Amino acid sequence: MNKNNPSWRRLALWLLLTALPMAVFAAGKIYTWTDKSGVIHYGDRPPMAAQADEVAIQGKKKLPLVVVQELLPGLWFGSANDGGEVKFTLFENGSITYIQTRADQSVYNYQGIWTLENTSLTVITEFSQTAPPGGDFKRSVQPIALTYTIVGFSENALEVIIGPERFSLVRLDP
Repeated sequence: MNKNNPSWRRLALWLLLTALPMAVFAAGKIYTWTDKSGVIHYGDRPPMAAQADEVAIQGKKKLPLVVVQELLPGLWFGSANDGGEVKFTLFENGSITYIQTRADQSVYNYQGIWTLENTSLTVITEFSQTAPPGGDFKRSVQPIALTYTIVGFSENALEVIIGPERFSLVRLDP
């Protein structure tokens, strides 16, 4: 490759200009300042001769999810990623009722107790399953522990996952 070739120089300049913004973002901080002519500048190093401000970049750092236990009790309803529906009723005394209707119309009824540790919602329950129409009714005899990971939480919205299932719920009670 001939370095004196103008097309090679253009390619090198294009690569440099394309990589420069990535290098600035990789450095971690971006500053802005206005020069004496009123022109606004951005860079990864503030100039010594001018007053520079650090630019806040949205989405750069994700804040840890905080689940407020006192806001969990209530009636939650929503959908599952398999096309079914779910209804959680979490009570302040630590009990829970939970009904899941799957896409095949099978119904799972859970009743038990719940605890929260950080973003893990653990349910200790007996459950009963109603098979699709015309099927057999089954009931468990041993308690089952289910651990849901809370991946989204606000006062009126709750998103949990357990294995391959993901549930998006909204609060129905005020």
